[in-house]
Amino acid sequence: MPLTDDEEVAALRALLSAGPRTNRARPAALSPEKVPPPSNSGGGGGDQAARLLELLQDRSGLDQAKPMLEAELLDREQKKGPNAPDTLLSVTCLAMLLQAKGELNQAQPLYERALKGFEEQYGPNHRDTLIAVNNLAVLLKSMDKLKEARPLYERVLAGDEAQLGATHPHTLDSVYNLARLLHAEGKTAEAVPLFERELKGCEGQYGLDHNETKTSAANLYNLLLELGKEADAKAVQMKYKLG
Repeated sequence: MPLTDDEEVAALRALLSAGPRTNRARPAALSPEKVPPPSNSGGGGGDQAARLLELLQDRSGLDQAKPMLEAELLDREQKKGPNAPDTLLSVTCLAMLLQAKGELNQAQPLYERALKGFEEQYGPNHRDTLIAVNNLAVLLKSMDKLKEARPLYERVLAGDEAQLGATHPHTLDSVYNLARLLHAEGKTAEAVPLFERELKGCEGQYGLDHNETKTSAANLYNLLLELGKEADAKAVQMKYKLG
C-alpha cells in the first residue's frame, strides 16, 4: 500500500533533515531527535508511515522497508510527476535505504536524480538542495570517489556558512566532513586548519568538557601526531584533558 498523505511527506522530510550529514557517530546529546510518527487523521495512512519510519531506523527492517518505498515512489511518480518535491523525497529515502544495505552503486543514480530535481525545483542553495548535495557527497566518499566528493563537500560548507553561520552545528559537521576528506586524500596539512576550526567551534558551542569537543580535540591530537608535531599535540592533550 503506497504512502500518499501529506503528513507522511512531512515525516519523510523530517527524516531526511536528520539524514547522513556527517561521517561520524555523534554523541547522544547531539543526536537528532527520533522522528515522531505522524497522526492517523489522514484516512488510515498514518500507521503505515509510522511503521516505515521504524523500519528505516532499524537496520533489521531494511528488507521489509524496500518494497514499501518502491511502491510509494511509483505512486508519487504516477500521481505527481517524476520531479515533484514529494517524489524526490521518496527517491532520496529509497537511496538512503540502498546505502544502508550496502548497495552503493544502486544508490548513486538515485541521489544524483534527487539532487538534479531539487536544483530544478528550488535552485542551487535551497536547504533541501544542500541536503541532497551532502547525501551524494557522503555516498561518494564511502565509495572512495574522493575527487568527485570534494567539490560537493565544499559546496555544502559554503551554503551552510552563508545560511546558518560559521559555528552552527551543521556548518561544523560540514567543516569536519571536508577535513576528513582532505585527510583521506593524503592532504593532511590542508586538513589541520579545518580540524582546528571545527574544534574551536565545538568549544564555543558546547564548552571545553563536552563529548563533542573532546572528540574534535582527539581528532586534532591524532592528526598532529601523524604530522610529527608532538609539542602541538601535547598542548591539545593537556588543554582538553585527553586520556
